[in-house]
Amino acid sequence: MEERIIQLETLAAMQDKTIESLNEEIYRQQQDIARLTKRLERMEEKILQLQHPNEIAGNERPPHY
Repeated sequence: MEERIIQLETLAAMQDKTIESLNEEIYRQQQDIARLTKRLERMEEKILQLQHPNEIAGNERPPHY
């Protein structure tokens, strides 16, 4: 009986360690996702700026004339 209790306690300790490790990994992944989301948003803004630049119309003179 005592051996069985020791096995169960050992199993519980191992599961606690595994859960803690998984929680740490989830936290790191959440940080990565947040960082990548911000980066993606900045890239989308740049792409929109490149698609719609403030170009001079064909008949307009540049401001230095």
